[in-house]
Amino acid sequence: MRAGDPKTGKPGKPILRLRLFGALLLAAALAAWVTVHGTAIGGAVDTDALIKETAAGQDVELSRPEVDMLYFALPIIGRRYLRPVETTPLLEHTFKALKELDETPAAEPTNGAPPARKTRLGRIGSALNAGLRTLDAHTAYLDPEGYGELKIRISGKFAGLGLEVTMEDGLIKVVAPIDDTPAQRAGMLAGDKISHVDGTPVKGMTLREAVGRMRGEVDTTIRLTVLRPERPDSFELTIVRDIIRIPAVRHRVEDDYGYIRISAFSERTETGLRKALRRIEKELGDDAKGLVIDLRNNPGGLLRQAVRVADTFLDDGTIVSVRGRLDADNDEYFAKDGALATERPLVVLVNSGTASAAEIVAGALKENGRATLVGSRSFGKGSVQTILPVGPNAEFGALRLTTALYYTPSGQTIQAWGVVPNLLIETDGQEPARREEELNNALTRGEATPNRSGPLATITGQRCNDLLEKTLEDEALACAVALLRLGGLERLADAGDDTRHQ
Repeated sequence: MRAGDPKTGKPGKPILRLRLFGALLLAAALAAWVTVHGTAIGGAVDTDALIKETAAGQDVELSRPEVDMLYFALPIIGRRYLRPVETTPLLEHTFKALKELDETPAAEPTNGAPPARKTRLGRIGSALNAGLRTLDAHTAYLDPEGYGELKIRISGKFAGLGLEVTMEDGLIKVVAPIDDTPAQRAGMLAGDKISHVDGTPVKGMTLREAVGRMRGEVDTTIRLTVLRPERPDSFELTIVRDIIRIPAVRHRVEDDYGYIRISAFSERTETGLRKALRRIEKELGDDAKGLVIDLRNNPGGLLRQAVRVADTFLDDGTIVSVRGRLDADNDEYFAKDGALATERPLVVLVNSGTASAAEIVAGALKENGRATLVGSRSFGKGSVQTILPVGPNAEFGALRLTTALYYTPSGQTIQAWGVVPNLLIETDGQEPARREEELNNALTRGEATPNRSGPLATITGQRCNDLLEKTLEDEALACAVALLRLGGLERLADAGDDTRHQ
């Protein structure tokens, strides 16, 4: 049957064809809705129903927001996690943790996290994290407040006072004021304790709550009640908030070398590195023996910043390859022409606290022959975490989900192996550091060539200092400086009586 045009009387398009096309559009729309909401057609599992049935089976009661959070989070985990995930066991682990949480009296935590039942999603968030820990040591759920904190750390700047703080005896303890910030200019010192914020007692607050009160808009004032060990009475400081830029890169210039400390990989790291290199080059000129890049105790950060930092020192070659379960998570990064300081010898300091993005940089510079690594084997965190918002406009926070593993230019896995230095520094009486492979539910090493090669040479820090005119308290740095001044690893090995070639 055809529908005619009422004005011309001419036959129109077949109605059957139009209806078929409309049905196809409806089916496509339904399929898209199904994909988003995790509901499958034809007898497959309905996410909402599975959540409720599993909760009922374990005698767990959930609020509507808690159901909604799981409803949005579970399909993301199923689609994006590094390896296939069975939803029912994950829910069972989550609800088991939820029951234990409900049966345990609430206590003030010691790690600065909010009490599990204090926020709208805190209870289910704590329980889901217990379930996610069965997948690996780094996958986690971030409630909306935690997600906001993460974005601030990644940005490298916020409006506040400029304090590194922790909790001690229910009070805020200052670990250190950040250089050139309102807190430092106002006279705050490491070891100070804050008992009141704008007259409100800190006791009873979590660390996150107290830090939230201390942050605010630029040019607004805050009044802190401070306890200082050497003063008998508390006193007040009034501080004006300002933009706090957390420096990821610090540098200094010594007599014949430049030293650059990279403490994290935030959005500002590459920019800070390039500024440091230009200043060192300007001050030292032709007198520079080389550069020391300190990546010790660097926990990592943004993958793309790690790639850019490595690229700063490389003109060509592979930097890192990333392999995940989905094609979208696979990638390979290459250096581009335009490296800085190409004529300068480069020494990179690493230790057991060098992790993640820092290991990418260390592995790339070592395997491309650009740098000599000095120190001890790195941490071995070779997994990539992707931040994935949960729900519309991240209404339910975010997932920090392990989606891939990364590999050095030669195809060696970093996961649970780490990066081995060219020059291993032996130390006496030091407890072995905990590394990735010792974490609960650490991921296996993946399919790649394991990093079985040992260091090329071994030396003690004392011997490195013996080779210098002036002793350095930092023995690893002493070895880096000795290597630069002697002109390379072979000459250092020849000069060191207790240096052993491997």
